[in-house]
Amino acid sequence: MIRSLTKLLMRSAKRPARNCLLVALLFAGSACSPSRTDIQLDFVATWNGETIRCGKGAVQLSDLRFYVSDLAVTDAKGVEHAVLMTSDGRWQQDNVALIDLENAAGACANGDSEMRSVITGTTTAAGISAVQFVVGVPFSQNHANPLLADAPLNDSAMHWHWRSGYKFLRAGVATGDDSFWLHLGSTGCEGTVQNITSCASPNRVAVDLSGFSPENDRIAIDLSALFANVDLQDGSPGDCSSGPSEENCTMPFSALGLSFAGNPASRQTVFRIQQ
Repeated sequence: MIRSLTKLLMRSAKRPARNCLLVALLFAGSACSPSRTDIQLDFVATWNGETIRCGKGAVQLSDLRFYVSDLAVTDAKGVEHAVLMTSDGRWQQDNVALIDLENAAGACANGDSEMRSVITGTTTAAGISAVQFVVGVPFSQNHANPLLADAPLNDSAMHWHWRSGYKFLRAGVATGDDSFWLHLGSTGCEGTVQNITSCASPNRVAVDLSGFSPENDRIAIDLSALFANVDLQDGSPGDCSSGPSEENCTMPFSALGLSFAGNPASRQTVFRIQQ
């Protein structure tokens, strides 16, 4: 359309009044599309309000990797705007990102040295007042063939082959002689990879944080809230693999706002704003 209008404008060089109309039409399309601005979200792992890392402290990080999807922000007028993530061929597609806060040091020996603590993208929002996202992979991508998936969904450490989907969240902490880890993903799924029809427990975590400013705040993953009722001093390591019969999953699922073993879903308390 713009090319056609441009040609018409050139042909009408001797008609000033008509030219003014054509110029207005030429630029009308661009005026209808709201401008997009860059946005960056920063994530940090915490324990009792302090940063927790691999290989440091009485309670150490042993793992923390998770997928983020359905990212949106709310503007100053209360209108929600989707965030288009920047595809980078490693950590992000336009709708899914992988956050990796472990570095394979100390208790994180099962991880890798690469880390990623930010999500970058663009939005049409101005004056951001809240952020919303889902910890998880959208259904259609969760059950596709991981061998054919684009990054970051080609990470084999994040795929749960026996559950025909991804580990949405890998999180763990350790002390001198004790530890606990959680692997979260959809369970009770009917079918096989590429042919899943439904899952009894989708287990996607909905996060909505009001009063958020991407310029001034970080999003903290509070592992002391996630593992609030785990005894890390009894010398008996524990774990949760999202199975409906695992009692160890009850409290972590509650902290994530997920229903489990008949317990109703509540509001998540793990993801919060850190100024």
